[in-house]
Amino acid sequence: MTSIKIVSDFACPFCYIGFSIAEKLTKEIPDINIEWIPYELDPDLPIEGGDLTDQIPQKQIDMSYRRIERLGSEYNLAYNNKTKKFNTHRLHKAALFARDEGKYYQFAKEAFKNIFEYEKNVGKPVIVNEIGLEVGINIVEMNKRIDEGFYDEEMEEAKNLWSVYEIESVPTFAVNGNKKVTLLKDYERFKKDLLG
Repeated sequence: MTSIKIVSDFACPFCYIGFSIAEKLTKEIPDINIEWIPYELDPDLPIEGGDLTDQIPQKQIDMSYRRIERLGSEYNLAYNNKTKKFNTHRLHKAALFARDEGKYYQFAKEAFKNIFEYEKNVGKPVIVNEIGLEVGINIVEMNKRIDEGFYDEEMEEAKNLWSVYEIESVPTFAVNGNKKVTLLKDYERFKKDLLG
């Protein structure tokens, strides 16, 4: 059994590719266990969100997205939103609820689509609810658990793992607790880096 922990944030365009790699791995390799570790790129971002161009020149963003879109094209990913930033704190907790309901991959895929394809502000609880409804989870129970702090401890434990794995960028794939793979590339080459 290969065990992979993936440190990832829904607001990260590279993590959308990392998610697509992981999804393909789980379909191809039955003997693999993937655990998702929440990461927040902008934990202090207000609910109304922000704009990447406030910190990074548009030219630099465009250059990054040339690589992102090239890598994402293997999975037919659409990146309509390239500059809007959103707070993902509640979204991560909702994803943990979806995981407990056996629907993590469906929820995560919709979360990424909402951010990058539909340009929706996932910091807003109403958008998180829409994602939950789309994948068929009980949003009343989801919100109850989130509001009661059910996932607070797990979110804190995730921060400790960032230190353990010395996270410098996301997504980071930690394989069997002793190997770290971060540089994304086409699927077959990345799979070889992970499992070779």
